[in-house]
Amino acid sequence: MEKKRCSMNFFRPFSRPFYVAVALLAAFFIALCPGGVKAYAAGGLSLSTDYPGIRINAGESLNISLRLSNQSGTGLDADTYIASLPEGFEGYIQGGSYHVSRVHVDNGGETEVTLHITVPDELSEGIYEVVVRADAGAASSDELRLSLNASETNEGEGSFTSEYPHQEGAAGTDFSFSTTLINNGLTARSYSLSSNAPSGWTVSFTPSSDSTQIAGIDVDPGASEGISVAVAPPDTVEAGEYTIELSAVSAEETLSTELTVEITGTYGLLLSTPSGRLSFDGYAGKASDLTLSLTNTGNVDLQDVTINSSVPSDWTVTYETGEDAENDGNVIASIPAGSTVEVVTHVTPGSDSITGDYLATFTASNDETSAEAEFRVSVKTQTLWGVVAVALIAAVAAGLYYVFRRYGRR
Repeated sequence: MEKKRCSMNFFRPFSRPFYVAVALLAAFFIALCPGGVKAYAAGGLSLSTDYPGIRINAGESLNISLRLSNQSGTGLDADTYIASLPEGFEGYIQGGSYHVSRVHVDNGGETEVTLHITVPDELSEGIYEVVVRADAGAASSDELRLSLNASETNEGEGSFTSEYPHQEGAAGTDFSFSTTLINNGLTARSYSLSSNAPSGWTVSFTPSSDSTQIAGIDVDPGASEGISVAVAPPDTVEAGEYTIELSAVSAEETLSTELTVEITGTYGLLLSTPSGRLSFDGYAGKASDLTLSLTNTGNVDLQDVTINSSVPSDWTVTYETGEDAENDGNVIASIPAGSTVEVVTHVTPGSDSITGDYLATFTASNDETSAEAEFRVSVKTQTLWGVVAVALIAAVAAGLYYVFRRYGRR
């Protein structure tokens, strides 16, 4: 009995606080040396991703990183597969450069794989769920649910717009449109620019901040770029409304905008003479008639065409347009498209004009078009001295004839 009492007396000096302190000290050393003690979570195998909820667009391709972690106490080979996929969606799991169905995860480590999902081209608004499983049999397993949100309003979709998409003008007019390209994506995008214009039309793109023609442009995420679009129709274009479709295409999206050009008509005027001759004779102080022909070469009737002349200061010009015989003027009320109108002009050189060549310029114009023709006028003088000189020459000739006839044989 005495011996037993001594054994118990050995432990008696250590009170309860002593044992608590020992326990706390042990926990402190375990915290300082985590490598010395291994603790394993229940189940051991974990499947996770940083982004379990994603907004999606129709036709989009998704690449989602997945992590398989193993805290089971031993390395695991886990069957990894897509357990559930919405109707119309397609997907597979990639590890390295392979499609994989089983993934090895070392104890205490993790392995990354990529889940590829293709969203169908036709997609209704709503929430779609994808389920991925990793199963190592009796050892451990885990399941990951991904929520894919499809909305009719796609926040990541850019835009391509024009401030004034409808313009009008006559044939031969060059048009300029101001457009804005916006990238609402999360990364920079490189857009290729193109147009679908009628045959014979020319369309070119220029950045608003530069004068260099471009075929593509880079736009930072959340940024916009101004683009000037020059549109040049052919000179022979007919009146009517024409549509030009512009496209900005990147790897992620295709944006488009539509421009409309309305050609109001083709205006043209030719000024000449019925024979095509651009010269005539004139006499000082005497009116000479010149017939002008005005041809409307466009496809729109010309209204209120005015004829004017540029001649030496002491010359006069009057017109017979045929509009009012009693009060002729220099305005033609209308020249139908494709037709020719003749105008008689009376050109009177100044009475003091000397013999020689002069220039007379005639111009026909209205608000839409104009034409010009330059004539060479050969002016001749008719004076009393000229008549007297002719008479003297005739008298001298007659006198000489008489003398030779009377006295020639002596």
